[in-house]
Amino acid sequence: MAKFKAMTQEWLDAYKAAIEADPEYKPMAKDWEGSVALVCNPDPSKGVPETIYIFMDYWHGDVGEFLVCDKAKAESATFVMTGDYSRWKQVALKELDSTKALLQGKLKMRGDLPYVVRNIKTVNKVIDILGNVDTLWPDEM
Repeated sequence: MAKFKAMTQEWLDAYKAAIEADPEYKPMAKDWEGSVALVCNPDPSKGVPETIYIFMDYWHGDVGEFLVCDKAKAESATFVMTGDYSRWKQVALKELDSTKALLQGKLKMRGDLPYVVRNIKTVNKVIDILGNVDTLWPDEM
């Protein structure tokens, strides 16, 4: 199986396909409404020379746009989560729980946190699916 370089369009395409193929996702996400942006702060020492903006659109179990984008598109998302590269990698590898990361200030979010908490099973499901995408992380190249 090919490895996908993290935080690239090819990686996002593989991630989107994995979500769409997961039989548990659609019924679990039936109540989710809103796009999510991930903002990865630069860390040249880890192979991330500039800020990376990712936009993902979710709507009642359907998966819309998954894009590496510009700052304006990312900021248009319903939920905007910002963090350092190392934190995003820890969340993806399930070394750091995303909810705890938010509550501890390791990740920052603009959006309705109570909504996210009410839909935590959906959030955890997409993170679980991400763990199944064969990823090549910038600091491992």
